[in-house]
Amino acid sequence: MSSSVFAKNIRWFFMRFFSERYIRHWFEIKSGGEPEIFQYKSNISSCEKVVIFLPSEQDRFFVLLPLALSLSVKRMPDNFLVIADEDNRPILRALDLERASLFYNNKTMLYGTSDFFEMEKRIQERRWDLCLFLQEKTTLPFLYLARATGAPFRMGLKQDFPFLNITLKNASYNSDDIYANRNFLYKTFLIDSKKAEQDSIHATQKNEKLNSISKLSTANTVLLNLEPPISGEPWSESEVFAICKAFQPGWRLITIAATTSQLELYSKVIEELDMRSNHVLLHSESIFSVLRQYPGIITLNSTHSHLFLNLTNIKVLMIEQDYDQIYTVPNNQRMVKFSRTGNFYSLAKLASDFLRESK
Repeated sequence: MSSSVFAKNIRWFFMRFFSERYIRHWFEIKSGGEPEIFQYKSNISSCEKVVIFLPSEQDRFFVLLPLALSLSVKRMPDNFLVIADEDNRPILRALDLERASLFYNNKTMLYGTSDFFEMEKRIQERRWDLCLFLQEKTTLPFLYLARATGAPFRMGLKQDFPFLNITLKNASYNSDDIYANRNFLYKTFLIDSKKAEQDSIHATQKNEKLNSISKLSTANTVLLNLEPPISGEPWSESEVFAICKAFQPGWRLITIAATTSQLELYSKVIEELDMRSNHVLLHSESIFSVLRQYPGIITLNSTHSHLFLNLTNIKVLMIEQDYDQIYTVPNNQRMVKFSRTGNFYSLAKLASDFLRESK
């Protein structure tokens, strides 16, 4: 680990020979020296100047975006900054948060690279009251940046003193349950959770005009997300075949995915069933226009299922499996859950009633 956090050049070559303990201490000293004494601010929600480090894991990124948007709308543009992975730029652009963001490439965010020092310089151009560090699987260079913000209050999901001096924790705290963590943050920052959800959905739709004819033409069409689950086995061809047959003839299914390779894996069964595929990829700014046209989407607990649940109005038919215990996806009026081992004809019946309910 010690060598992987430094730039791959001669200047930092010899750091690879030091122990992890030494490297951590080196970052502690480099980021600010001895731990500072501070007095906790009970009304931390009143901090005006906030910098937030969003997670690079996309499912967690989607869950926390409504929180980030709520914090941004309460502050002047110069008083709010998002630190995010470059891969997530299209989504932040759709939420009008791109201008309030600094983006990094994970491959070049090593201490000693020009990209790293540029990021540090940009962050330190302003004085911050609060650093909200929401990365869980992080590295020392990012923890260094959190402390280098100069913010007197640095809140994180896990204890990592002295880089972070406030740990997000309550009686029922589970570091892996990102939805529970978000709800705790909503309470901490006095944010109405329902309003945060509505504002996020509105943000992705405000510049779009949906043709009523196009909506009518997709009224009996359901999207099938072929993206693999966060954990567990991907869709099998037999499952795709069975779901399609179960929904016929009342519903037409159109496949969609996060990458073209995910669609290509099922090209044979898609061709056999004479199914169409939507080639707008899930992780794009345009995906929100696509999702608005359809009444619902069938999905495993995949990365982008959390985009559907947190940033769109589409109804979600969540196929659950035993591997989905990383964190609990809370119940939602726009979602029904169905066992992956269940009868897909029962799913089709359930979906018909659910999708035809008024929104």
